[in-house]
Amino acid sequence: MDTSELLSDFTAFLREKKEEGKKIIAFISHDNIPEELIDAAGFFPLRLMFAGNDELMDSSHDYLPASTCAFAQSCIGLFSIKPDQYRFLDVIDYFIVSNHCVSDICASEIISKYFNIPRLNFYLSYTKNENSSKYFKLELINFKEQLEKIQGKKIETEALLESIKKYNKFKEILKEINEIPIRGEEKLYILQKAILYGPDITSEMEEYCQNSKQNIVEPTKNKKDILLTGCSIFINDHLINLIEEGGGNIIFFDTWIGFNYYSQLIEDKNLESSKDPLELITQRFKENKYSDHSVPNFLENRISLIQNYYNEHRSRTGKKLGVINHIIKFCDHMAIMSSHLKNRLQNEGIQVLNLERDYSRAIRGQLNTRIEAFLEMMEKLV
Repeated sequence: MDTSELLSDFTAFLREKKEEGKKIIAFISHDNIPEELIDAAGFFPLRLMFAGNDELMDSSHDYLPASTCAFAQSCIGLFSIKPDQYRFLDVIDYFIVSNHCVSDICASEIISKYFNIPRLNFYLSYTKNENSSKYFKLELINFKEQLEKIQGKKIETEALLESIKKYNKFKEILKEINEIPIRGEEKLYILQKAILYGPDITSEMEEYCQNSKQNIVEPTKNKKDILLTGCSIFINDHLINLIEEGGGNIIFFDTWIGFNYYSQLIEDKNLESSKDPLELITQRFKENKYSDHSVPNFLENRISLIQNYYNEHRSRTGKKLGVINHIIKFCDHMAIMSSHLKNRLQNEGIQVLNLERDYSRAIRGQLNTRIEAFLEMMEKLV
C-alpha cells in the first residue's frame, strides 16, 4: 500500500481542519487517551502512529539514549528532522504528556519542551481496581478543565455524549472490517488510515465494508495464517511486507492498531441511559482488560484471548495458526512478558515467534530469515 499518498492526503486534511479554526492536539499513539473529550471540545486528536528508520532513530540520540524504545526514538526524530512526508507536524497546537510507559512520558516531555509545543497532562494508573477507576475519572475531569480553559467555554454534556456515540459507531465498523477475509497488508492499511483520520471517514469505512462483503475473494489460500500480538505495526513500517513475502498472512491484529482499539465499545443501552459521559469513559477504561495498563491480569487476559481465537480459528477452518509476538526493541512492556507468553502458548500447542527488532534497515535480512524459518516450521507441525 502507498503510504506516501496517505500521508500527503492527511496533510491536506489537517490543513483544512486548521482553516476551519480547529486546533490539533497530538499524542503518542496508545490506548486510554480520551479522544472523545478532545473531539467534543472542538479539537482534532492526532495520534503519532508513524514508524521510523535509521535517520529518525539516530536524530533522537541528542535527547535520549539509544537504549530507548525505537518507536519513542522515532517520534522524537520526526520532530527533529521533519521529513517532507510529515510536514503536517507543523500544525500541531498542543501535545499530551501521558504515562503509558517510561519511554512515552520521556519522549512526550522532550517533544513538548524542545520543539516548543504547549503541553497538556493526562496520567493514569497501571492497576485495575476501584481506586484506579476513581483516579482515572479525576484525570478526565482535570483534562476536561484543561481543554475548556483553552477554548474559553464549557464542554457541554450533550456534545460529549454525541462524540462518544460517534466514536462507538466508528469502532463497530472497524470491528466488522477486521472480520472480512482480506490480505493482512490491506486490512492493516485500512485500520491505520481509519484510526489516523478518526470518525471523519466513517462513511468511507462503511462503503468499504459493504463493498468488501459483496466481493469476497479468497486471496490467501496458500498463505500461513498469523495472529500478530505485542507491539503495533505503524505507518511506514515494512514488517507486514516481510511476513507476506515469507508466505504468511496476518488475519488478526491483537495490537493497539487493531483489536485493542475497536474492541473498546460501550453498550448501546448504556449510551442511551447514561447522564454522565465521563462515567461512560471511566467504565470503558475499567473494562479494557486487554490493555497493558491492566495489572495484575493483563498477561493472563492476553493469553486467554489468543487461545480462544486459536481454538475458534482451528475449529472453523481446520488451518493452523501461528503467533508472532512483535516486540519493538527496548519496549519493556512487551519484552518483559515475552518468554512467559511464548512458553504458555507453546505448552498449548500454539507456535510462537518472539520477534524483537528496531527500525534499522540493516536487520531486514535477519528478520526475513527468522520469519521464513518460523513459517516453514509451521508447515511441518501437525
